[in-house]
Amino acid sequence: MLNSLCKYADNSESISRISLVSFSNSAGYYIFDTGGENLGTKVDYDEYNLSVKAELINGKNKWYHSDKGNLYSYVPLRTVDDRLAGYIITEIDNSFKIRCLIFTASGFVLLFIIGLALNFTVMFFIEKEVFSPIKKFTDAVSGFTGSVSGQDTDTSVLFQTHEDNEIGYLGKAIQKMFLDINDSTKNLSEAVHEATHDGMTQVFNKRYYNNMVNEFANSSSICIIYFDVNNLKLMNDTQGHESGDYVIKQAADYIRQFTGDSSYCFRMGGDEFLFVSKNCTFNEIDRIISQLDNDAPYILSRESDKIKCALSYGYSYGKGSFSYEKLLAEAEENMYAKKTELKKLLNMPER
Repeated sequence: MLNSLCKYADNSESISRISLVSFSNSAGYYIFDTGGENLGTKVDYDEYNLSVKAELINGKNKWYHSDKGNLYSYVPLRTVDDRLAGYIITEIDNSFKIRCLIFTASGFVLLFIIGLALNFTVMFFIEKEVFSPIKKFTDAVSGFTGSVSGQDTDTSVLFQTHEDNEIGYLGKAIQKMFLDINDSTKNLSEAVHEATHDGMTQVFNKRYYNNMVNEFANSSSICIIYFDVNNLKLMNDTQGHESGDYVIKQAADYIRQFTGDSSYCFRMGGDEFLFVSKNCTFNEIDRIISQLDNDAPYILSRESDKIKCALSYGYSYGKGSFSYEKLLAEAEENMYAKKTELKKLLNMPER
């Protein structure tokens, strides 16, 4: 065995020294050494060997130790009857360590290059198979949601740029879902509009007014203007309902100009309209009333019509603590007073 160790040490470029040392409680003794130590030469315990003295005596484990830039391996040598003969201590040559470091560094560099190449390949695949289809998909979704929100978008060309893969299948499924939602939204919007608006004039109807009354009554301030069309019945009886409908639409168009975010126009039925403005100031209402007074009498019928129809109005205003019902009655009463004045002014017959 000792000859084999010598031969191994001579033929190895990485091994600078191999020793077989037997350790006791007091010291260690060379049994074999390629470095020239004689058999039986004493090896005193240094600081490191003292720290592992128990292991050196028991001889159960092997390990590596670095000291002053040198690397040592400790391997126990036991007999066939499991008795400890000593420790084979191998000293690794410094040049070998350098080669190991170079090899390790080269390995890391190679792994880094391979990693970059692999990463580039994976990212190219992901870009082609995932990101690109997803981008097309999200662009299509954005375009389609734009069409749902009322923007001008040709929905017939959406979702047709996807690859024939899972992303494309998902896009087609969501396209169908959006189309269904769009149709339902349009149908619902149309139904809500029909339920809340007057079919002829497209201003709000009495049903919607009834839903808004509580909100009006709880406003910080309120203005109510009651409108009525004079001579509408006579117009219908004399020139027909087509002429009467024209007058009704003219009245709605005129009142609509005063509406805004907090101001509403309602057709209460027949020839009566109601303008309600909530949370308004008196100055805002004063400007509207001034325009109504300046435009009076506002003729709604055509110049060629034999029957002249004009718009009568009366208003009321409340702020802070007020009774909405009383203000509504006050506006209606003022409207009828204005209606009587207008009939006398234009020499209109009683309807």
